[in-house]
Amino acid sequence: MKAGRNREKGKSTVRDLKASAVLYSGLLLAFMGLGGMFTGFEPLASFAAPLLWWSYIALSDSLLLSLKGESLIISRTDDFLWMASCSAAAWLVLESINAALGVWQYINLPAQLPFRWTWYLACGSAMLPALHQSAAYLAPLGKKKTAPRPLNFTEKSLDYMQAAGIAAFFLPFFFPSLSFPLAAIALPLVLEPLNYRLRLPSLIGLLSKGEKDKVAALAAAGLVCGLAGEAWLYAGGPSRVYGLGYADGLPFMGLPLAGYAAFPFLAFSAFSLYSLSFLARGDGADLLGGGTTASLQPPAWFRPASYALLFLIYCLGFLLLDARSASLLVPLP
Repeated sequence: MKAGRNREKGKSTVRDLKASAVLYSGLLLAFMGLGGMFTGFEPLASFAAPLLWWSYIALSDSLLLSLKGESLIISRTDDFLWMASCSAAAWLVLESINAALGVWQYINLPAQLPFRWTWYLACGSAMLPALHQSAAYLAPLGKKKTAPRPLNFTEKSLDYMQAAGIAAFFLPFFFPSLSFPLAAIALPLVLEPLNYRLRLPSLIGLLSKGEKDKVAALAAAGLVCGLAGEAWLYAGGPSRVYGLGYADGLPFMGLPLAGYAAFPFLAFSAFSLYSLSFLARGDGADLLGGGTTASLQPPAWFRPASYALLFLIYCLGFLLLDARSASLLVPLP
């Protein structure tokens, strides 16, 4: 019995140390990011956006631990590490689709390759954790006052969704002016029926159980993260320039107002892409913190192969971003 108490005390000590490390790391990253943003001191100024993203993730984790008694980084470190590694790959998939459509382009990236690729990795790996933390804040607290109203999805409706998603993906190549709204909805329309049929985490699965509040929280998290990301990029250092055709005009922090409507759908795309990773991982928590068990049992070689695939996506994605931004680089001291 005494040994059990000692083990619990040891776990509590480790948890407290992790909580302190996460809190102070978040404060340090915020100081570095804001300092670089307001002073222009390099390389902090060029890395202000990823520094502030990771500061937000760390400080949010500390606050969520205080509010809810558990958090992503401190309580579920394995989930966090997997999420961050998959996040960069999911971000690069979205960037690759954009490279084909030409909706936005990065400017003022560091000229030195190590700095530039570190910037890509730091920004990309923050996407999913930032969405998770934001959705955790926005999810309703306490018990629901009304019974959930599930939505029913037939096999035919799933087929129609995927067909619409495929059409939405290819139509922009023929009608470039429609690229932004169609590209934003294409990926979840294609992937959600697939995830649902594979019994992976899916928005369709949440809606079929009446959990519309979680889907709404994810959409709101996408908008919050979109606003924050545009603000940090607009403040200085590397930033994005947009070409939205008919949506040009009425810009807010560099992005035309109509463009902000896409961020909830980009959050849905990120959720769908991350859910596919559970084909390799199996058990774990999805982007909204729900537990999951993959219905497929992959062969032993599948998980090591998935790490190789992640590395390949990183390299090819970074090279693709470089190719689109090669003439828009600035040297760092």
